[in-house]
Parts: sequence; structure tokens; C-alpha cells
Amino acid sequence: MVVLIVCAIDLRAQFLYDTTLTIPEVTINAPRPWHFRDDIKTDVFTSEKLQSFEGESLGRFLIGNTALNVKTYGTGGALASVSLRGSSTSHVQVNWNGFPINSVTHASCDFSMIPATGFDRISVVYSAPGALYGSGTFGGAINLDDNMKLEKTLSGSASISYESLKTLSGNTTTTVGNDKMVWKSNIWGTVSENEFSYYDYIRQSNRKQTDGSWNNTGTIQQVKFRLFKNSTLETGLWYQIKNYNIPSRIGSVLFESQKDSTLKFYTAYKTSANRWGLQVKAAVFNDYQRYTQKASAESSEYSIDSKFFSCQYYGDANFRYYLRQWISVDAGFTASYITADVSAYGGTQKEKGITAFAGAKYERNELTVQAGIRNEVYTDYHSGLLPSLGIAWEMIPDKHTLRFNISKKYRKPSFNDLFWLPGGNPDLKPESGFSVEAGSALTLLEKENVKMTADIGTYWSQIDNMIVWTPDGAYWTAKNYQRVRSGGMDGNMIFDLIRGRYKYHSSLMVMLNRSAIKTYTGKREKMLYSPGIITSWENRFTAGIIDLKISHHFTADRFYEENSLLKPFQTIDIQTGIRIPVGKGKLGIYATVNNLTNTTYELIRLYPMPGRYLSVKINYSY
Repeated sequence: MVVLIVCAIDLRAQFLYDTTLTIPEVTINAPRPWHFRDDIKTDVFTSEKLQSFEGESLGRFLIGNTALNVKTYGTGGALASVSLRGSSTSHVQVNWNGFPINSVTHASCDFSMIPATGFDRISVVYSAPGALYGSGTFGGAINLDDNMKLEKTLSGSASISYESLKTLSGNTTTTVGNDKMVWKSNIWGTVSENEFSYYDYIRQSNRKQTDGSWNNTGTIQQVKFRLFKNSTLETGLWYQIKNYNIPSRIGSVLFESQKDSTLKFYTAYKTSANRWGLQVKAAVFNDYQRYTQKASAESSEYSIDSKFFSCQYYGDANFRYYLRQWISVDAGFTASYITADVSAYGGTQKEKGITAFAGAKYERNELTVQAGIRNEVYTDYHSGLLPSLGIAWEMIPDKHTLRFNISKKYRKPSFNDLFWLPGGNPDLKPESGFSVEAGSALTLLEKENVKMTADIGTYWSQIDNMIVWTPDGAYWTAKNYQRVRSGGMDGNMIFDLIRGRYKYHSSLMVMLNRSAIKTYTGKREKMLYSPGIITSWENRFTAGIIDLKISHHFTADRFYEENSLLKPFQTIDIQTGIRIPVGKGKLGIYATVNNLTNTTYELIRLYPMPGRYLSVKINYSY
């Protein structure tokens, strides 16, 4: 309401004072989530930060560089999922250039299928507003964005690495462009036996994992053209295949395997004038998965052979207009059509959807006020109005900023929740609720060679009608079973010191959370796999061509069932290396000791993680 009143006043003034207004192209064409991010805690990782994880998955990167709750069913090619702020993995929306890539079947995302270096910018948006993102953001959103610039450039890198788990990986990235066209190519591949020793505490014996081999290959190709002075066309293609022999778990021997493949395509047209910008985008995502299980390694028949195939079609348009230099309004819509052919559904299931969005942003002097509203209508579900209001105030310019956001949210049931046989429930209601966040970003110290910054935030979220699979006779059934209340704090502190050829960087990230669950039968339950404390501390020393990085990660105990806890654990990784000028680029040689203290731990109950292991990487960038 405040924003609308301000807009009305300035619109009236516009008729009285006819002035020439020109908004920079990079601002007027900024993606909708990027334009409206000032009031939300956001961690941004650029290609410079991601480069050291060439050939590795985004899940691996997030474990080592954030305090997010990353859960993996083992290591290597195992399924990896992320939850934020005490939520479940289905409450984190993952987007590629503005389109959600979460699984149609279970609503979460497998981060082992996302390359860490396939994108120009990765941003973690905490408690992402429902008005901006739509279904499934009680925890937040993770955006995988391309930010190719139309300028003369020739750059790239190539790397090869080997781990003592018998893992060999390779990665190449190339960017070529001028002021008319730019092309970026990323190709990666991994082959692994995934062998390591661990202690089987059920069988009371030492075992060696030898049945967890996997391979993963893929490519992301992107190209961007300048059609006219203020008009561009860009396209992207993402193709990937992963084969994974699911290893035996602690206390058991199983013979399982899984194949995943994906083919994703998007295209976007952007045009702008002095004070307006228009974006029209489309995307098609095809995903395939096959899970098999045998009674023995020698068996030629499968006891389980389950296949999943889904296709998602999206169209999106957004119009932005600047009433004044400091006031912009957005209006847009998204259409979707989703199909899923799954063995356990008994046939192909379909869903159609249409979404409308409107937003306004006032940004003048040290004050930013922004508001948005969204409405989603699907074949069987309607979100209702999803409003959001946020404020960011620079109390001391470039030194101290306060932010606040309140947003209504919801999540529609996944296809598995609705259609899985047996147990799916077509009568499920959407999850609904809201989140509130307040935070502060500070520059504590800034001198010529020293800088220290901090960010701290507190949050509260409420989820009603949370969907949970519960025992119901001979099988499990999806039900609107729980009310969840989640609150906590998260923050980070970053310190940088430069003295001639010596550099020191330290970053500490902390997540504190407490979640409370009450079922609709009145019973109080535990939020599973939701630690109260996660910390990540990185220290990097650079002396000329020599690098040394020490990383420490701590995760508190967490429930894996109602009255049982996984033990807390901490790991330390040490990496050292050199970067030598060679030709027009630099050659890097790195050695890493992972899990230096040889800690025994589990991220998911009964899925062993490796103790101490080594890796070596050679990289050339230009």
C-alpha cells in the first residue's frame, strides 16, 4: 500500500514535469528475482569462487562453503539434497535462469546432478518470498544464473583431478565473444570406483565399500546474440547422464542401481528502451530416471524395475517500467504444462498452470521499499493471493543496512504425494503459511588493506497442512499431518587482509535453528535431520604463487527417528597448491587432504561417509 501511494504521487508529478529518463540496460533487464532481492538475505557465489570446484557437484561445493543443511546418501554420485532454516528439502526451490528444475515427482532437487562451475552466478536466497518465487520456498531458493556479457573476450580453463577413492574427473570451460555474440561451453565428466573403508557398527566389523561405482558426464552450452542496440536473444542447453551403483548400507548388502538423465533447454528474448524493459522466455525440461534392484549380483532378473519420465514446459513474460528514476513497477505471467509417466502412477499424469505476478519498488537515497503479489492457478490447486512486503534501509551508507521482509507462502503437493500407488492421496491440501525475516549487514572495519564485514539475520516461519508420509496399515500414506513452527538466526563474518604479496581471507558462517512440530492429532514430534547448529569456517592464506586453505565444518546432533539421534561431527579439510604463470594463463597444482582427522560420521542414517582421503588437481586457466 505504501509503495502504491508513493507511485501515485510520483506519477502525478510526472505529468507536471516532463523529464528525460534513461535507465541503464543492465538494471532494466535484471531478472525479476535479482531486481527484488534487496530486502532478503542472499549469499552470492561468482565464477571466481566456484572455479576451484571444477569437475565437482554443487552439493560438494555447498557442503564445504556454506552452513546449509546438505544431506547426502553417501558420497560421490549419491543423491544430495539441501534444506534451509529448518525446512524440508521440498521447501527449497532451485531455478535455472528463472525456471524451477525441482523434481516433478518428489519436489526436491538432486544437487549431485548440478555442476558447480556450470553457471556464472549461484545465489542462495533465504526464506525466498512466495510472491516472487511461488510454490515451495518456505526454506528458500537457490538460483543458477548465466550472466554473459556482450564484449570482446577469450577465456577458459581445463582441469583434471584424482581422488584416492579411485575417482577421476575432468572439466573444461570456454568463453568466446565480442559485442555481437558470446558463447560459453562447459563440459565435464567423472568416473569413480568410490572405494573406501568404514566401520559397520551393526555387524561390528570393518568393511570396504566396493559396490558404489558411478560415472557422470554432461555439458552446458550457452550463446547470446545482440539483435539490435537494446535487444538480445540467448539460449542454453543442458544435457547430463549419471549411472550409479547404489552401495550397500551399514548392516546390509543390497544390489541396487540408478540411472538419471536430463535434457534442459531455455531461450530468452530481452528488449528495452529508456525507461522500460521486456523479457519473454521459454523452457523445456525432460528428465528420466530408472531404479533397479536385484536379489543377487549374479541375478539376471530385477525384483524392482521402476522408471520415471517427466516433461516440463514453461513460458514466462515480464514487463518493467520506471515511473521515475527511483520507482519501478513489474508485471508478468508464467504458464506451465507438466507431464509425468511413472510406473507407480498407473498411467501418465498431467498438470497445467498459470501464474500472474505484479510488483513495485521504490529506491531513493538510503531507503528501498518493495512489494509484490502473486496468484497461481493449477489444474487442481489454487494458491490464493501471495503478498510480500520488504524494506531495506542504509542507516549509514555503505556501512550499515537494515532489512525486513514478510511473505505469505504455500507448496502444492508433488506428483508422488498425489499419485503414487499405493499411498498417494489425491485429496491432499496445499501446504500454507508465512515467513518473517529481519537482518542487518555491517561493515565493521575498512581501511586501505583491511576489511571486516558481518551479516546477521533472525527469522520465523509457519507451515500448516505440512504433507508427511505416515504408516497406514500395510503401507505408507501421504497426509496433511503436521503444523511446523521454525525459528532461528544465521549469520556470517568475513575478514580480508592484504599486505603486499601476502593475502589472508577468513569467513565464518553460522546457522542456528529450532523447529517444533505438532500433528493434527495433538502429538508433538521431532523434525528429522534438522540440526540446531551448523558452522562453516574457511581460512585462506596466499603468498605470491602459493595457496593454503583450511576449512572446518561442524554439524550438531539431529534426530533420524523420533527418539534417536545421529552424533554431532566436525571435519577439517586442508588444501595447498601453487599457481604458476604459463603463457597467457596460469597453471595450478593443488593437493587436498579431506577429512584430515579421519572422523567417522553419517549425514543420513546407515549411509557411511569416507574417512581421510586425498585428492590432486591440475588446472590451467587463461
